[in-house]
Amino acid sequence: MNESAEKMTSCERVMRSLLHKETDRLPRDFDAEASLVEALCSRLDMPNLEELRRYFAVDMHKVSVGYACPYTDGRNIYGISMHSSSSGATSNVATHPLANARTVEDVESYTWPDADWADLEAAKGELVWARNKELFTVCSSWGSVFGEAYRLMGMDNFMIALHESPGVAHAIVSKLMDFYLEVDRRLFTHCAGLIDMAFYGNDMGTQQSLLFRREAFQEFFQEPLRRLVEQANRFGLKTMMHSCGAISEVIPDIISIGFDSLDPVQYTATGMNPKGLKDFYGDKITFHGCISAQKVLPHGTQQDVRAHVIEVCEIMKPGGGYIFTSDQSITSDTPVDNVLEMFRAIDEMGY
Repeated sequence: MNESAEKMTSCERVMRSLLHKETDRLPRDFDAEASLVEALCSRLDMPNLEELRRYFAVDMHKVSVGYACPYTDGRNIYGISMHSSSSGATSNVATHPLANARTVEDVESYTWPDADWADLEAAKGELVWARNKELFTVCSSWGSVFGEAYRLMGMDNFMIALHESPGVAHAIVSKLMDFYLEVDRRLFTHCAGLIDMAFYGNDMGTQQSLLFRREAFQEFFQEPLRRLVEQANRFGLKTMMHSCGAISEVIPDIISIGFDSLDPVQYTATGMNPKGLKDFYGDKITFHGCISAQKVLPHGTQQDVRAHVIEVCEIMKPGGGYIFTSDQSITSDTPVDNVLEMFRAIDEMGY
């Protein structure tokens, strides 16, 4: 029996895929909204998400870093006030504290979050649990440098700053990067040997295109992201870049930065067709996602789901470099039977 056909641990399976090597089966991940998790657990008579993930043979375990926020007036660690939607399902920005920032001095004088606020011990406890289960562990500061920048200024203000006040935009990115790099440095040191991958999230695409020109990505974000990746690499970690939407234009830049994996590969976004991505970049970066949580899972039949899973896996499986999962957190309006069919299909087809 060759190495790829032998039974692997979850950690071994994901790592081999990241190295573009064949595995005993495709590594898997799973993410869904809480109410759908409850419905799945109820259908399968399971007590919690942990048991559900075991049932689906999920290989990856993501751990978020919590923070002891010093503000008592509802602001988050960045000083941004949030409010919940009427349903309570989502939170939206209520105030943009740097909306009126006009100079680098305005940015420098702002009260920025402190790495001392990171709860490293809680993260370590969960990582120890996952490591004992031989799962592939993912943990980092999240490094949402673009997302927090536009939440601090407001999307319109920040997008204008990229063109008209680049010094202000660079200063905000720099301050956020100082925070993320220090949190990561402390986290990777405190949890040495427990983390396999650092995961950084910056949603930079719409359904049809990038939110800004590729040149803006290269000018403002490419080097900051490279610093996150290079630090993670110094600790022996793999790295994953998250961005929803149509970001095919900057995939070469994401690869040149040194990211090992790209998430979520949004199936219905322009330019994100799995066949084209596999043909052009399949030997250079591992894809995490591709199963349509926007169209097929919530709106298709079980037969549609099965055909979609087979289509994606036939494209993505050869040569490694693919982690099977949905291209977004699966929404609560998705039929339970479709989620079950997604995993039933991959099991029965031997992927």
